[in-house]
Amino acid sequence: MLCFFEKFLVCFLLVFLCNILGQSLYAQMVHPVAAGEQPKFTVAIVPHESYADLKVYRADSTDENLKKNIGYWFITASKDSKAIPINWISDPITADLKIVLVTYPERAGWINKSKKSLLKQ
Repeated sequence: MLCFFEKFLVCFLLVFLCNILGQSLYAQMVHPVAAGEQPKFTVAIVPHESYADLKVYRADSTDENLKKNIGYWFITASKDSKAIPINWISDPITADLKIVLVTYPERAGWINKSKKSLLKQ
C-alpha cells in the first residue's frame, strides 16, 4: 500500500512541476509595469478592429500558440523574465501599439505587421 502511495505522490509531483515549468516555457507573455519601471512599449485598447494594430486573444498560459507572436497573449501580473513589460495607457494616439480584444482565437492576428517587431524578444 505504501509503495502505491509513493508512486502516486511522485507522479503527482512530476505533473505539478511540469505544469509550473510549462507556464514559463510559452514566451508570448506580457505584464504591466509599475509606475517607476521602464516598459518595452505602450499599449492602448481600442474599441474596434479598424483602429487596431493587433487583434489579441487572451489565452491561458498553457496555450502553445503563445510563442508564435500571432496575437495570443497571456497577461500576467507578476514579473517574469520571459514576460514583455508593457505600459497600459488610455490614449491610443500616443500608444506604440493599439490592440482590440477578440473573443475567439481564430480572430487573433496582426493588422499592422510593421509593429510586429515590438513583440520580438
